[in-house]
Amino acid sequence: MQVLQVVYAVIIVYVLVLSLRIILGWFAPHVPGRGWEILRVVTDPYLDLFRRIRFLRGDLFDFSPIAAVLVLVLVADLIGQLLNYGRITVGFFLASAFAAAWSGARFLLLLFLIVGLLRTIPVLFPRTAGSGIWRVVDLLIQPVVSWVSRIFRLGPRAGYLQHLLLTIGLLFVAWLAGEYLFGWWGRIPYWLTLLSF
Repeated sequence: MQVLQVVYAVIIVYVLVLSLRIILGWFAPHVPGRGWEILRVVTDPYLDLFRRIRFLRGDLFDFSPIAAVLVLVLVADLIGQLLNYGRITVGFFLASAFAAAWSGARFLLLLFLIVGLLRTIPVLFPRTAGSGIWRVVDLLIQPVVSWVSRIFRLGPRAGYLQHLLLTIGLLFVAWLAGEYLFGWWGRIPYWLTLLSF
């Protein structure tokens, strides 16, 4: 059991180091220095495993770091179950996997929802539109708005604002539906924890 405790602690520390690497990679991707190099040497081999999965990498977005963190969280959850109860049941595994998947989806839905809401500021208040930050925000939300626009055709008179508001509305509905479904469906795998295979 002591080995599992050490493994559990190492995973938790590695998740923190990995999170630091991911955040620094977003805001300062080319930080010079020995500390950055050590961080890259420690984390990039693991991240590269997920970067090889094509559907996690899009044109603008790379979701592989999120998947990498979620896998570690799932493994830590399973090790925690072993430490607490001495076994892992199918139900607990399913519940942990489902919770990790919804956690990643919830993060993305809320991220795009917040970015979409931020994007309405220069549309509703044109005097703020000249700032460079809005170009960055637009770069983040534009692929989602384009995807929604291809699925839901609003007609020739619909402009960007209508498509943006539709996207925000759909993101909000998807988030609410996920919260409701996860709250209800999320308990089913835990009921299965009573079964051991």
